[in-house]
Amino acid sequence: MIDYTFLGQGLETGEVWSLSWLNPLAPRALTPFTNSLLVEVAARAWYLYFDRLGFQPAPRSRLVRVCQGRPYVNLSISARLEAEQAGIEPVRLCLDGAARPLAGWHKPGLLASLKRGRADKKIEDLLAALQSELPGTTARAQGWYQRVMALRWSQAEVLQIMEEIERVGAAALLPFFAARHTLEAACRRLLLVQREGTPQQRAARLAVALGGSARTVELDLANRVTALGREAAASAAALAWLRGPVDSNWQQSLPAGAFGEAFEQFMALYGQRAIGEGEMAVPRWQEDPASLVGALQAAAAGERSAAQPLPADPAPLLAAVDSSQRKETHHLIERMRRAVELQSGGLHAFAFVLAGTRRWALAAGREATVDQRLLASEDVFFYELEEVKQMMTGEWNISDRSRIHATAGERRAQLLQAQQVVPADLVWGEREARRDPAVLPAAAGVASGMAAEELPSPGCVWVCPVGESAAAVLLPASAALLIAQGSLIDPLADCARALGRPAVVGAHVGEGAAAGLSVDGNVGRVSSR
Repeated sequence: MIDYTFLGQGLETGEVWSLSWLNPLAPRALTPFTNSLLVEVAARAWYLYFDRLGFQPAPRSRLVRVCQGRPYVNLSISARLEAEQAGIEPVRLCLDGAARPLAGWHKPGLLASLKRGRADKKIEDLLAALQSELPGTTARAQGWYQRVMALRWSQAEVLQIMEEIERVGAAALLPFFAARHTLEAACRRLLLVQREGTPQQRAARLAVALGGSARTVELDLANRVTALGREAAASAAALAWLRGPVDSNWQQSLPAGAFGEAFEQFMALYGQRAIGEGEMAVPRWQEDPASLVGALQAAAAGERSAAQPLPADPAPLLAAVDSSQRKETHHLIERMRRAVELQSGGLHAFAFVLAGTRRWALAAGREATVDQRLLASEDVFFYELEEVKQMMTGEWNISDRSRIHATAGERRAQLLQAQQVVPADLVWGEREARRDPAVLPAAAGVASGMAAEELPSPGCVWVCPVGESAAAVLLPASAALLIAQGSLIDPLADCARALGRPAVVGAHVGEGAAAGLSVDGNVGRVSSR
């Protein structure tokens, strides 16, 4: 059970907005362009999900709001829809020590229970359908990305792609939305339903019950980096290439041989990905492979002894709930394990849309620099998607150059300020609430090493801001993982379990960590050595 505390006194009613929901996509304060895209496509994906369930969602519902430069997802709107349309018990949050449901709900009678059972079957069927559709969803997103990358960017092509972004983005985001909605609700339920225990003990039981998935994109990323590191260590030419300046022209200098072939294959599969890829102002690996090269240098410098992946063991969690709730608990654990894989694949599909939209935005930015509406093409990310469309269609034209330039300057300053803010976990109505600052287990085991906050070194304790997907390339060289902001359902936490790396979430490292850290993922403890 995770307790949230208001920054101030007293409770209040209102919509509940969660920061954690989009953590794998929004690891830090985002540019206006990226936020505006997430606001639009997340709302569309929400509608597609509940429409396929037959729950009669309201079109154009406000699902995402931006606070302090970060997107927060409305938890209340989904809880009300599920309670009203299907009799599903709303998620409860522990706020100021009291468990509060996200929507009104009455315990169902026999007929309502039957309705609830049919709704649960619909959810199971839709999750299974989305998983079976995922290869096709990914192929369509990849096909759109490849078409975007091949364009020469005439004004007509800029306008054509502009009309496709939101539709393509919503279809690609749907699997992630369905998976994340499932994981968030089930995780909160299973933390709350346990009879006893500290937050650390409850989280540890759930992490052990989930284990690590063997079929995620993140695990494939990590395994491929490990294999590339071995190839590099065996080749003087590959090591020299990794140590040299590797830039956007990496293909021209890539050494021949096994390492070069494997690197090209990696880029063909994952060149559209990047650490921090949720922010579209961030270059993809295909454009700038610096973070990937750093991961390969660490993997080549010294491979850790192989750790054993953590198998799923639901027994401790099942023993911690009442016997009447064990069937539901086992059902939720299995649903979460399937949703972890759907979340991973959904993020990979949506990454194609993010990369293609970045390419379009830069092309639109270059178009706007011709008459100096923009001073640099990268300034395009300081405008919302609709504002960029207005510039491209002439609604925001050259006569407004001074206002356009001033807008970019103001928003750049706002983003820098937002990046310095420690965000609230929840917004309840108009009041901020923060999580109990407890460090929580995410993957069992104990390991020590020097703290590394940028690129990892062999045997380090890697400190990362958020458990995002593509950061899995940095895990192979690490002895343990410390996620500052996130939860045990995030892609990186699952990858740590699959690799047998101890991990905790909710921990921040101070200046005293230079001597090294010890991470105990069994109990959620971080200490200086």
